[in-house]
Amino acid sequence: MTFGLITFDLDHTLWDPTNALIAAERAMFNWISEHSPVTAEFYPPEKFHAYKKDLAAAYPELTGKVSEFRFQLLRRIFLQSGHDSDSARRMAQDAFAAFYQARSTDLILFESVAEVMAELKASYPLIALTNGNADLDIAGHSHLFDRHLKADDYEAKPSPDMFEAALEHAGVESQQALHIGDHPEQDVAAAQAVGMKTLWFNDKQADWPLADCQPDGEFSHWSQLVQAIKALEGS
Repeated sequence: MTFGLITFDLDHTLWDPTNALIAAERAMFNWISEHSPVTAEFYPPEKFHAYKKDLAAAYPELTGKVSEFRFQLLRRIFLQSGHDSDSARRMAQDAFAAFYQARSTDLILFESVAEVMAELKASYPLIALTNGNADLDIAGHSHLFDRHLKADDYEAKPSPDMFEAALEHAGVESQQALHIGDHPEQDVAAAQAVGMKTLWFNDKQADWPLADCQPDGEFSHWSQLVQAIKALEGS
């Protein structure tokens, strides 16, 4: 069997987003400090992050929509620090834009990713499925994929929503598709629940943590991926 579709998680599978997310938070707080010192004083980073946790607990339905959640969080802190509704909305949009630009910049591909993805794209449709909100055009990685689905537009993994949308886009049945990702629940278990084959990116070489399912294969370095795919196709 040859797969008719391969889907990929992004954060922690193609790259480590940690530095970009730190830079994004810094860019956002710098924007707030420059344009609304009263908000920066009212909501320094420690208080901002505490409020973020409180808001997530109060509105769990928003947390999967990471862009909308951050925008609403920003809008509320501007309102609470004295800005009117229209100003709070505009400032939230601009502060989010500062965050988003930095969040999507300097996403450095893991070793061998660029070469392997080019090889795979010559033979398979490739679709990115992510709970994150990185902009692949800003990142310079949009050419790696035929399509990019993210939780801002679909239900977040482990919901089947993005997997089912990818299968529909590609016009293939789930048993003809493979999903690759690092997260045991959101990638492996979720993809298997809709009938897809799975490869677990286990770069930490950790023990598999779930008792009720197993990945169909795993790899710890991107140089191993093509062979892992071929092994599944031949099994």
